[in-house]
Amino acid sequence: MPRVYYRSYDAEVTDQLFIRNPGGQPERFAIAEIADFSLTRLDQPWWRLPHRKPSYRLSADYHGRTVVLFESREPRVFNMVVRALRRALENRPRGYH
Repeated sequence: MPRVYYRSYDAEVTDQLFIRNPGGQPERFAIAEIADFSLTRLDQPWWRLPHRKPSYRLSADYHGRTVVLFESREPRVFNMVVRALRRALENRPRGYH
């Protein structure tokens, strides 16, 4: 039984998989194969909707390419997903990346 670090309608993070549900077919990424990840804040141009929240993006190196794992406008949700990924990466077996 996998350990679940985060579960919601749009993403799930376990000790084995990061599952992204962008609204269509779920995308699965093996935790053991995630080499590195980065966090990006995407601001809107100043002339766009002035009260629109910035978007936050979680990207990772996966099988030699950069993939977007998760994106959200809610900082609280984004931080929970990032924290779950960090825990999953810290708890993966030794010998992986």
